Amino acid sequence: MQERREIQRTLRDLQQQLRENPDEFLKADPQALLNYLDQSDQIIKNVKQTAEAAIDARGLVIAADLSARRVQRLTSGTVGNGLDVDEFVSKCITYMSHGRGIASDEAAELSSTQRWRRQPDRGALGADDEDEYEVGDDGDMMNWPHLGRYAAIPNVGRPGLAGFLNGPLSVEKKARKTAQRAAPFKVSNLKEVRPQELRAEDLKKSDKNDLPSICKKIYERLKIVQQEAQDGVENELEEDPSSDVERELMDRHSLRSTGGIDMLKFVINPHSFGQTVENLFYISFLIREGSVKLEFDENGLPSLGV
Repeated sequence: MQERREIQRTLRDLQQQLRENPDEFLKADPQALLNYLDQSDQIIKNVKQTAEAAIDARGLVIAADLSARRVQRLTSGTVGNGLDVDEFVSKCITYMSHGRGIASDEAAELSSTQRWRRQPDRGALGADDEDEYEVGDDGDMMNWPHLGRYAAIPNVGRPGLAGFLNGPLSVEKKARKTAQRAAPFKVSNLKEVRPQELRAEDLKKSDKNDLPSICKKIYERLKIVQQEAQDGVENELEEDPSSDVERELMDRHSLRSTGGIDMLKFVINPHSFGQTVENLFYISFLIREGSVKLEFDENGLPSLGV
């Protein structure tokens, strides 16, 4: 209990600094905010109860809000204190109009105006082609696909994420619901409804969909799939095969070098994000109980085995 009180007091003191000195954490130098996160990470290692975790979560919310305010302050200001939007758009237009990102001046992706703008003596006084091309010809000044393909995509640092794993992050157009007026309430329209009577047979049926039953079914399914994969590899494996042939055969049967089934191919449903999350949820219970073992092969890929 004394340790829990000390952890709670330390977390509250750190959060008090965030509330009382927000200007210190809103500076261009993010060192103060990084120090807070490092201290919070050290403290959370000793947390064993949800009460302390909830206090730490409130601190993360405050830190995230300060980070968002820092970004807003840095991106909306003068040239000396933030990003000049006009200058940024001007450089984007220059990038698109000159076809930057493409090394060769004779590349097929370049339009005629882009090649002309790349010439060192283009538009010189007295030149024959001074008035040959107009600015913005072929829509080069607003060629946003070119900017995204050659400037944005090569510099994206986030990992690739399959579309079916977006889950709640996927944008869905909400259909407008039309409100329907309810009929006026009349006592004469009331109907008597009796409560549903439960029998012993109904309770037995409901037990088939509880957590232990579902985990047992997944365990039996994993055992069958693993045995079929191992038998399939043994039947198709030739004598003294090369490492490439053996690896290709194991990949075809979703088998890892640990002897287990490829975890990603076993749990992921490429057509349902919700089903994928449920599969991971049930597998985590089997791993915690020790019924299923989680191992990693030489490439660091996870596998499931019984």
